[in-house]
Amino acid sequence: MKSSLAVSALLTAVLVLSPAVSHAHSGPAPLSWKRDNLAAREGLEHRCAGTLAHRRARRAEEAWDAVLARSEIDSKENLNLSGLRVSARRSSNKDSTALVTPEVTQGPYHVLGEIVRQNMTEGQAGVPLEISIDFIDVTTCEPVKNYWIDMWQCNSTGQYAHYGAITVGGGGDFPSGPDPATTTLGPYSGVDDPAVADFLNTPTVDNDTFLRAIYPTDERGHLRAYTVFPGWYSGRAQHFHIKVYAEGYIAENGTFVANSSATHTGQFFFDADTLDAVRRTNPYNTNLIPWNESVANENDQWYPYQSATGYDAEMAITWLGHRLEDGLIGSITVAVNTSFASPELSTQYSDFNVTKYLEEGMLPFASSDAAGPMDTLAATFGRAT
Repeated sequence: MKSSLAVSALLTAVLVLSPAVSHAHSGPAPLSWKRDNLAAREGLEHRCAGTLAHRRARRAEEAWDAVLARSEIDSKENLNLSGLRVSARRSSNKDSTALVTPEVTQGPYHVLGEIVRQNMTEGQAGVPLEISIDFIDVTTCEPVKNYWIDMWQCNSTGQYAHYGAITVGGGGDFPSGPDPATTTLGPYSGVDDPAVADFLNTPTVDNDTFLRAIYPTDERGHLRAYTVFPGWYSGRAQHFHIKVYAEGYIAENGTFVANSSATHTGQFFFDADTLDAVRRTNPYNTNLIPWNESVANENDQWYPYQSATGYDAEMAITWLGHRLEDGLIGSITVAVNTSFASPELSTQYSDFNVTKYLEEGMLPFASSDAAGPMDTLAATFGRAT
């Protein structure tokens, strides 16, 4: 379905795309990682600058359209005059994706067979978060169309669906490995090592499915999904997981079945100002882990790996109003090496009561519309019969 990737001489010289497998590790981020990657950052905009600029501008315009839609202002001209456009809060993100987005561990809570849906909230409380991601081919700078994006995260108080009982008050530790402070971090330094497969293949303990979903990119290589801002747990900064699959289909029960290896596994992070604002709100302020014991990005064990080569792993955040309750948009670009095969170390499958989910409208094809979203997706990607 997808042609093999011809790695350019420039990419070979700068990043060496053949993966260097690493062990999972523990400990704080190295103090030297920003300095080590400074040279790489200086050249990141060279190859795909035009594509990135266009996508940044389009996402910014769409974000302002969303701000306008949620306000009582009736035009963009009046939006500017009102001062809302000037005062609406936004974080910065360098969108530095002219070279491949680094690989990072899937972690211990990934499961297969996620529900195909765009809204993964499933009744979870928290600050509304719209995920807006552009996926581009790192060699051609063209959009990565009709790829499947697997997404998962913890809830506002640090629990993962399927692992609620074992993630209350903490998410667990990673096995030890090389100290990143003494390692040159490249785009594949964070790839999972099959030697730790047992740790990363954690048996599920419940059938909850909240804050888990899979959904395809559109013809622009864009993904839009709806969730709540993730909380924190012991040992990790707040983050959002993805896996990217080139091929797959929709099973009869509305879940995804991959028939290709993942071409990317990664995590996104958030800026300190947004984190500080969110943590003061309910239910985040009821987390069993006190905020002063949470982990900042610079002390997270995986942040330097996701930020290798100068990639900006923090999502750009736009406030949809003057209050957090109005919601946030988190935006970022991911440059994918479509010939890379990311290790799949989980054999755990999502398990849920299909009848109950249909009755409660929690599956997309439970919609009363004659041609719902699942019908459209099934027509494009196929569904098991």
